[in-house]
Amino acid sequence: MDSDSRPGRQTSADWRADLLAGITLGPSTAPAVNRSGWPDYDGRPALRWGAGLIAGVPAVAAVWDFAVHGGSFGEADAAGFAAAAAAAVASRRPLVSFLRSGGTRLQEGVAGLVGLPRAALALAALDAAGVGHVAIADQPTTGGVWVTIGSRCDVRCAVAGATVGFSGPRVVAATTGAPPGAGSHTAASALANGLVDAALAPDAVAGWLRRALTALTPPSPVEPATRAPTPTPTPTVPPPVPVPVARPARAGVPAGFERVAARSGWEQVTAARTGERPDGVAVLCALLPDGVDLVGPDPLVGARIGALHGGGGMRAVVAAVGARRGSAPGPAGYRLLARAAQLAGKLGIGLVTLVDTPGAAGGAPAEAAGIAAAIGDAMAAVLACPCPTVSVVLGEGGSGGALAAAVTDVVAMTADSYFTALSPEGTATTLRIPVEQAADRAGLRPTDLYRLGFADRLLPATDADQVAQAATGLLAELVWQDPVQRRRQRQQRWSTELRDSL
Repeated sequence: MDSDSRPGRQTSADWRADLLAGITLGPSTAPAVNRSGWPDYDGRPALRWGAGLIAGVPAVAAVWDFAVHGGSFGEADAAGFAAAAAAAVASRRPLVSFLRSGGTRLQEGVAGLVGLPRAALALAALDAAGVGHVAIADQPTTGGVWVTIGSRCDVRCAVAGATVGFSGPRVVAATTGAPPGAGSHTAASALANGLVDAALAPDAVAGWLRRALTALTPPSPVEPATRAPTPTPTPTVPPPVPVPVARPARAGVPAGFERVAARSGWEQVTAARTGERPDGVAVLCALLPDGVDLVGPDPLVGARIGALHGGGGMRAVVAAVGARRGSAPGPAGYRLLARAAQLAGKLGIGLVTLVDTPGAAGGAPAEAAGIAAAIGDAMAAVLACPCPTVSVVLGEGGSGGALAAAVTDVVAMTADSYFTALSPEGTATTLRIPVEQAADRAGLRPTDLYRLGFADRLLPATDADQVAQAATGLLAELVWQDPVQRRRQRQQRWSTELRDSL
């Protein structure tokens, strides 16, 4: 692709210069061979890479130059990107991809196209090593570079005004017969649809990037090892069957929960819905005040990664399901929960989930979009996360939509919370009984669930800071446990029944 007529030419005054001042970019890799005999093709790569400081944080940078064949990605660029990813793995530094590309190097044909799986494999190695990856999608970022690199990294930012998408607008018009609608294929639309985590003016990128890289970088001198070793496959031996383990029998009412034990089930539901308590957004912000958001198109689920406030440098990914009272998240919200769990597992850091939903969305649009599979995938991702996991039920906990976020090592419940197999209204409709009776018979109070062994801790905390402090303490208790034993206990916990009765 030639650069002269591309929209990216208007950003030739490179705002990235200050950010890259601490990076020593190496020379370009050797030009690609002109296999297809394209007239006057020189095969220069558009990508260079190097290591150094970005926004004050040690990192490896892969930088696209749009002036070289429209930043298009070919054989030589794939070689450079693979080398950059390998350097990030070797140095344990995050990789930052500064993207400006129209996509695949068309002058190289299929020889250029196969550079994309090479990049995908390089990023798979980065994932396997637990090394973070940030992408800045500048003007423009389209085609295979967006598909393979930009859309799949851990944390994503788009520069305000940039064209971002699978196909560039001119390609869309040429292949479909009509240009994309107004506002499509932009940084703003990518943010609105949860494709990027931020859309920022160039002068705001440095601050965001500092927080993102800090969140992805282990603190010095060493962070507790929470990643479980990968077991050696033994195909000839069947996997062990979880041994039934009795849930702990708990008698009495924990101090501070006497008033909860005196409530009826319906009074507990009412307290969860109307009481003075923090919501998921408030607790998420209290846990990670200097973190960076992970964004999805469903505002009813929020997520963030960063250093825990008061956690002594301990990092975590936090997901709030739902983010506001009465939230009924849809499929996109559960996909964000799965992404949060997978990112925590990749980086070897803790996962905290905040539960406050009467249940997932159940209408026709949610059904058509695959709500059941999305909940199931999210539950599987939380169960499989190799790192310490803590859930805090802040208010409502209804059905599988809440359980997907609560299948953790430790489950904590606040005084104004409940958890049940189905919302009282749904139970009442199904069983044809009054809603109050449905709630009273459900054994949904925190004290009930503590005695049953579903809840491990009851938190008397009443404000966001207190809940955040308690959650950080619970995670800290888990961090120093043997990871293999901790994962075995989690498997046993969620493979066995609760106590026989209340």
